[in-house]
Amino acid sequence: MAATARSLLDGFDRAVRDTPDNEALRTVRSALTYRELGRRVDEFADRLRRLTRPDECVALLGTRGTAAITAMIGALRARRPFVFVDERDSDASNTAKTGLLGVRLLARGSGGDGDGDLELTEPPARWRTAAGPLEPRRLPFADGEIGYAIHTSGSTGTPKCVLVRTAPLAPVIRDHVTRLSVGPGSRTLQFARLTFDGCLTEILWTLTAGACLVVVDEGRLAPGAVLADTLERFGITHLKTTPFALTVTEPTDGMRLEHVVNGGGPCRPAVVRTWSKAASFHNAYGLTETTVCNLLSDALDPDDCRDGVPLGELVGDCAYELRDAGTGATGPGVRRGELVVTGAAVAAGYLTEQGVTPLDGPAGTGGYATGDVVELRHGRLYFVERLDRQVKVRGYRLDPGEIEVAVCRHPDVREAVVVAEAQSTADPAGSADSADPAADTLVCYYQGTADPRALRGHLDGLLDPYKIPSVLERVDVFPSTPNGKIDRDALRTRRHARTPADAPDGPDERLLHLVRTLTGVQDARLDDNFFELGGDSASAVVLVTGMKKLGWTDAGVRDVLRAENLRVLADRLRERSV
Repeated sequence: MAATARSLLDGFDRAVRDTPDNEALRTVRSALTYRELGRRVDEFADRLRRLTRPDECVALLGTRGTAAITAMIGALRARRPFVFVDERDSDASNTAKTGLLGVRLLARGSGGDGDGDLELTEPPARWRTAAGPLEPRRLPFADGEIGYAIHTSGSTGTPKCVLVRTAPLAPVIRDHVTRLSVGPGSRTLQFARLTFDGCLTEILWTLTAGACLVVVDEGRLAPGAVLADTLERFGITHLKTTPFALTVTEPTDGMRLEHVVNGGGPCRPAVVRTWSKAASFHNAYGLTETTVCNLLSDALDPDDCRDGVPLGELVGDCAYELRDAGTGATGPGVRRGELVVTGAAVAAGYLTEQGVTPLDGPAGTGGYATGDVVELRHGRLYFVERLDRQVKVRGYRLDPGEIEVAVCRHPDVREAVVVAEAQSTADPAGSADSADPAADTLVCYYQGTADPRALRGHLDGLLDPYKIPSVLERVDVFPSTPNGKIDRDALRTRRHARTPADAPDGPDERLLHLVRTLTGVQDARLDDNFFELGGDSASAVVLVTGMKKLGWTDAGVRDVLRAENLRVLADRLRERSV
């Protein structure tokens, strides 16, 4: 196992030996050469060996700077499993993490400075349980076998502690170095939070290739103009970031980018078109339970991505199978189903209070069922949707991701999010009273310049009628969550809470406001037909409720069905509400 740990760091040792004066780490405040970083890593590794037993996990404080990076490489050198913790997370969360692993020691920069000298201290008292000092957790693995522990986000349930082996990480990193042409002249921006395993590929592909890792505070990573300025200012050549960041950030002539990688979510054709003009653009896919990354594409051609962006080719020591979501069948005949990752890349298991639960996967596969539905087309994998995001609207079971891909095939759409919502009985002043709480309406929020009418016509040629969203809502900027993903709940809240600058005056404008709210077509006119704008049976009921509030007390769905256009309804509303 010692040889395994050394193989992961072979490239780092080579850089320390052959290019000792090259920059290894650059922050806003300081820089470390490979000679200096190598010395600090060795000193920290020696301390860890003296103060801990072989299978004892050490916590690393995830403050951005040289200290955390040095501690991570040092823990790998000492063959001690590590877990990143973040002071911005709740005390309860950090107590649970350190308590489960029996962490006695925390590595951090002196004085709380991310660039300070490394020190080993006890975890803060607020992270300790009432039971008192912890006993190091004994893990049922060979010394050095486990490289790190990492906790899932908990977005689909309670966070889980995943134990990941060191050995499978080495081929993953080597494949990244090769495909991304990382070398001594490269400069990688360390983008991911250190509690997210995406940081491991950024850090290790850089430092094992003799390149320079640029670490800045999170304020300099805000997607948009701030991130663009950081990429220019620090001469970044290699960037891995999220779909959200790539959608809201524009490449500039002042950037030196050579390779850009999309990770952490579905990639859209517009993103490939935009960033391929600035650098070789790649798509990546992987999970915490399968050692960070399993698929990485070569440089993508935008012309080949008009109908979807492939996930990429295998990296590291893994393979995959597709499992039919309905029958559970696997094998060559399954072209669409749940992705099951197999091979050594599958993590050692989940750590619980009772012990380690292996990731055995579906019967007969020996792998990990990802929960992601993918499709195999012409020998390439394409993401469809998360199994847990499938929705049922008016009797039809739908994959929102499939619809999002169709929307994003329009050349004037950059990003799209499709969700199932309950329609609201929005009154003409803009407030939303909850109707039937059942999700009866398919809503598409999209970013781009496409007109909703043109977009609906585009979808008519691609999707079955029941898959076409009733509401096509154009947004300028998507709201995001703290981990850089689109905040779907905020989109829904914002749409239903919208109020016009001036309350609509007169039957015509009141009716048009109702229709615009229900369909997302903000320039709906009296000559438009309600159903051609995207109205359906569910929204027709809500429209009738709104018209009753405006004074047409005996309005019915039949009136909406019979109306040639909105002008007919406006005239009837004027007559009945006088």
